[in-house]
Amino acid sequence: MFNANDMVNIQDLAAMNDALRKATSVGYQDGSGVVDANGSLSALVPQSIEGTLSTATYSMKELALWPAIAKRNVTNTLHEFVRIDEHGFDMDPFLSEGGGGARNVPSYSRESVKIKYLAERREVSDVGSLVGIIGNSANAIAEETTRGTFALLGRLERALWHGDESANPLAFNGVIKQIESHDSGANVYDLEGNAPTPQLLQDVLGEIYAAPRYGRPDCIYVEPRIHAELIRFAVQFGRHDQLQVMSSAQGITYGTQQITIMGPVGPVTVKPAPFLADSFEPPAAAYTADGSAFAAPTLAFTLNPNTASKMTIGSFKYKAVVVTPERGYSDASTELVVAATLGQEAVITITHGGIVGGTLNGSSNSYVRIYRTKAGGSKFFKIAELPCGNGSTVFTDLNQSRPGTSKIVFIQHSPDILEFARLLDFFRRPLAEVATSKPFLLMLFGSPIVKVPSKCWVIKNASVQTTDDSLLTYRA
Repeated sequence: MFNANDMVNIQDLAAMNDALRKATSVGYQDGSGVVDANGSLSALVPQSIEGTLSTATYSMKELALWPAIAKRNVTNTLHEFVRIDEHGFDMDPFLSEGGGGARNVPSYSRESVKIKYLAERREVSDVGSLVGIIGNSANAIAEETTRGTFALLGRLERALWHGDESANPLAFNGVIKQIESHDSGANVYDLEGNAPTPQLLQDVLGEIYAAPRYGRPDCIYVEPRIHAELIRFAVQFGRHDQLQVMSSAQGITYGTQQITIMGPVGPVTVKPAPFLADSFEPPAAAYTADGSAFAAPTLAFTLNPNTASKMTIGSFKYKAVVVTPERGYSDASTELVVAATLGQEAVITITHGGIVGGTLNGSSNSYVRIYRTKAGGSKFFKIAELPCGNGSTVFTDLNQSRPGTSKIVFIQHSPDILEFARLLDFFRRPLAEVATSKPFLLMLFGSPIVKVPSKCWVIKNASVQTTDDSLLTYRA
């Protein structure tokens, strides 16, 4: 028997492949010329999708916190640890000759964290698993595992920063929530929509290292646009040699990529973390895994006097989306316009239907995402998440979360300060095959622990300064 490919000139094969790549009708399946056009029996046309994957998705390089956090293997779903609050009371160390001294004891506290479960469900048809995909990964299941891993780790990275168990009981508390909730927010500074300066970052480093915190943060995480703001600030107010003249082939570098802030114990790196951004616009349309959408919520408001409110004068617009982790999310509500003045709070009532049998839209863990514009603005940004109440949820807006801003997080990465308690290694679990496809779950069990929040810090409501708002899709 002879090989049919032996009868085709290699140049002809190359030309044919080139034509297939350029053809607009070529896809994974193309029903051209068959009775069941574009149906399940249509002809398979191999297509490389590597170029699309390379441009449309993020990579492991965008994960900042997950690769840097220490991992500890645990054996229980409730992990306990002991926090040392004080080495001993601040007593006078002097004593008389022959004296025994007063007894001093350290201060401990027993803490615990619940292990939470993260998963990404993927599925590959039998045809796809048998034929494979042309590219660097010829196996479709391996390709789906890779893409599913990226998707899961991306959501894990965002949850490590912004997870909130009070809104979604299935989630863990992220690093920001653990720091902000410690000691009534003593380690939080509010920029109120202003841009950060290197001097402010230096002040915070000094505060963390000083008594009684004695912290030694080794990284300052910022959203990439804040990182660009610091580069601009360094060039605008720095020395003339910060405009680096390279070789004639490289040209001129305006600014510097590596930014460090000098603290009391040495330079601390400022690192961009793309998933630190969390103030996004509402989804364009609802999505549910089973295809059965649920109704969008409705909004109403009242204005009350409140001296603690930071609300400014202007017209604000609100929207809300109901999220059920097991199913998906609703359409955004119709926008609600609120005209507020100084010293007022806006009480927003989100009506989303009753909780029947302890569940809303098929989930007992449903919560509401609330979006708002800045004064006089038209672009919506997420400002809060709240668990769904019985029939309605009430949100009181004091303008404590500014639309389009982000947070800056100071972290000490040593395992005695920050670690991830991991119950099991990351693994792939096959599911029962009830159709002509191979479903599987990518699973990860664990929770982050900020053991000593006093040695970390959060700056909230950080913004950027720009002369042209249209350049930014994420702005104050």
